[in-house]
Amino acid sequence: MFKLLFGWLFGSNKKKKADPMAAQNDMVYEMRTTVEKGLRDALKKAHGDKSKQIAEIATNYVFDFGEFGFDFSEGKDLKKIVGAELVNICNYDIVDPLKLLRAMVHRAYQLKKTGQIYEDHMRDLWILCLVPVGPLTPPDSFFPTVAHQNFVKRLRLIEITDRQAENAARVWKDPHLKAILEAWLTAHHD
Repeated sequence: MFKLLFGWLFGSNKKKKADPMAAQNDMVYEMRTTVEKGLRDALKKAHGDKSKQIAEIATNYVFDFGEFGFDFSEGKDLKKIVGAELVNICNYDIVDPLKLLRAMVHRAYQLKKTGQIYEDHMRDLWILCLVPVGPLTPPDSFFPTVAHQNFVKRLRLIEITDRQAENAARVWKDPHLKAILEAWLTAHHD
């Protein structure tokens, strides 16, 4: 009796097939929330009450492919602060570059950001030491669907420089990522 009631109240007790896109949507939402909250907390000491607004604008930039979500004519000081904090996000160790990469590939899929807009933004995130691109892009098996893998092919074409790789090696904490960067730098210098 309880089993039937439980099944009726909370849906069928048959296993439902998980929707991979819904899981990816949830992952992007959680990642965006994590970045914004982490950035807000990291900025609180230096920027006080403005930390929430700065974190929101910087997070919009990352997740909305360069769109800040507000009119910069509202304040030149705020524009300078956001620009400086975008450069510093990687130093706050808020998010794992591989997790952010997976989220951004799905975000591009969600927003239908393809071609040069997608590539330019992902290159910018690489320069900010937030995601790996080019030869450092994880294998297709890291991404859940063929649709995502098509976006990843474009990432692999992005050229990276030694200096960019050295910058990422300085700030990334993940030993696996550091080893990949060091191997690339070693191979590239030979």
